Amino acid sequence: MNRKDILDLDLRKIFNPRIWLIIVAVPHTLFGALVPLFQSEIGSTDFSGATYGLLNSIILVSIYLIIKDDKTLSRMTAVIAASVFLWIIAMLTINEGDGFELSAQLTPPFIYKFSFSIELAPPLILWGFLALSGILHWNGPLDDDNKLKIVNQEQEN
Repeated sequence: MNRKDILDLDLRKIFNPRIWLIIVAVPHTLFGALVPLFQSEIGSTDFSGATYGLLNSIILVSIYLIIKDDKTLSRMTAVIAASVFLWIIAMLTINEGDGFELSAQLTPPFIYKFSFSIELAPPLILWGFLALSGILHWNGPLDDDNKLKIVNQEQEN
């Protein structure tokens, strides 16, 4: 691929939901489910979180393997990924030990500050990109060449 080909890629080609399902499912299964599952004791909160992570991995794999229609796959991907993304943010704000801080100065110049632990950046990025891939392909694949032909035929008539 040369430089022009890379610059001509649009977001819909980069954010293919099928590819992003694999990109998210593999590290999520390894680091979010299996490793914590084997390192925690049964009945602990870490074990519960790891089983939830394993359930999410099973859902991602089942979406990839079972759903053949691109439109349905994209919509399921967007809904599941966005809900997990929002769940991570909600847990980040609720748990005090995760290093999330939010402060606001209510007098001018109205400064708002927030910070969170950098450890949560990779899952937030991966789940956010997965949700974005589903949203970008929400209405199914776009065949721009066929649409241009149809528009040109309509204009000629």
